[in-house]
Amino acid sequence: MDRSVGHRDDKEQIEAEAAEWVIRLGGDSPDVQARASFQRWRSQSVYHAEAFEFAQNTWGDLAGLREAPGLLSFDRVSSKPDTERLLAHMSMPRAPRRSLWSRAGIAAICLAAVIGVSSFWYGSPMTMMIADYRTLPGEQRSVTLPDGSVVDLSSASAIALHFSDRERRVELLEGAAYFTAAPKAGGENRPFVVEGAEGTATALGTQFVVDRLPDAVEVTVVEHEVRVNLTDPDHQTASAILAPGQSVRYSARSGLGKVQEKDVELAAAWRQGKLVFDRVPLADVVAELNRYRRGRIVIANPTLANRTVSGVFETRDLGRALATITHELGIVSASVPPLVTLLY
Repeated sequence: MDRSVGHRDDKEQIEAEAAEWVIRLGGDSPDVQARASFQRWRSQSVYHAEAFEFAQNTWGDLAGLREAPGLLSFDRVSSKPDTERLLAHMSMPRAPRRSLWSRAGIAAICLAAVIGVSSFWYGSPMTMMIADYRTLPGEQRSVTLPDGSVVDLSSASAIALHFSDRERRVELLEGAAYFTAAPKAGGENRPFVVEGAEGTATALGTQFVVDRLPDAVEVTVVEHEVRVNLTDPDHQTASAILAPGQSVRYSARSGLGKVQEKDVELAAAWRQGKLVFDRVPLADVVAELNRYRRGRIVIANPTLANRTVSGVFETRDLGRALATITHELGIVSASVPPLVTLLY
């Protein structure tokens, strides 16, 4: 660091300017004059160059923000000497003058998200291409399939149909869905199968919920029975048959979990415009809230991720829900609407 930069206010000003340059250079192609101005600014001191590199790297690390389920990982920037200072500033009380990462840093985070703004607003481009039916954040939709089955799609959810002569297969691409499967009757003998990640849920009756969580898929049975199958990387299959009021989670990493009792009304509370949490980790709560918002809530302090949340919240008033959660947990939040709300 350049020793000639001796005052805290000078450092903060340089850091703020560095974030602004990242923003300017990351937009439309800057003209020759802008590039020349940037080079003159950057060459003023070693600290100018270091501040710009740190701002640029952090912006790059945050470019994958939409793929995160709400938890902002600093793993890739943990080796940078200023990261501890970044987190320290995030935890400090508000003051008239703040460092880059409590003022301009939040703006940089939001503008990093602008890179994928269409994904925030409209979902993954890949999902858009392959989905037959989908919903946007905050939207719900009921779909009647060609066989007469009905699918209620939760917010930010998508399905693709793979009907054939042998089966009625529905792939849950993202989000959650409540399935009312048309039973086998008359000329309909094909099984009704819902694929989610590496597993399947085959209807042995009518109504069930499938939810693609950040790290697993959960199947909950409302009526009759459902058979859940999971095939691991070694092509070994695990199976469980669920009765009404039972659920199971599975993932490629953890396998097929234990069958648990589940309140079916809570499992599908989103159909009534409610989100119900009972001692749920904050990371999972944030992931669920993010399904219903066009912007993104981000946990900037990883130590908060396992704090638990309980409560019933209205999906139409998520601002109040977030305010209640942050107040109860003693968490500080900072927002730059409409893209990002930072929890720290």
